[in-house]
Amino acid sequence: MSENKLMTGIVVGAAVGALVSLLDRNTREDVMNKSRKASENAKYYANNKDELKSAFKEQAERAQNLYSRISEDAAYVGGKVEQVKKLVPEVKEVAQEARGAVMETKDAVVESKEDVVSAVKEDNPSPSSSLTDDASSSDSSSSNTNSQNQNRN
Repeated sequence: MSENKLMTGIVVGAAVGALVSLLDRNTREDVMNKSRKASENAKYYANNKDELKSAFKEQAERAQNLYSRISEDAAYVGGKVEQVKKLVPEVKEVAQEARGAVMETKDAVVESKEDVVSAVKEDNPSPSSSLTDDASSSDSSSSNTNSQNQNRN
């Protein structure tokens, strides 16, 4: 029984709302024009049932074509997602290999630095470590030039 009251209230409320909105002249004219067009279309299709059937078939074909395109697009996107899933492990492996190469290069640079530092600190540097020989001779020549410049002034 409460359901009947609910439905009755909804129907009465909708009817009252429609009547109130029809108090506006523009709304009334718009409703009348659309009602006339709907009535004319209903009469036309009642007399031309074959045309109505073909219109429905055309709309059904459009819907099927749209569904087909959406399905194809979904399949394409799904395929691309699968490709990306397959690529992720390969990219990860390449990144790890690159990291290893960088670490090896870093280790080689550290070793080279240690070799240079030890060669500079040696009392008798090896012939391959000419850095200390050149550096000491250039330091002494620049200090001689500086002392000569000071004597002239």
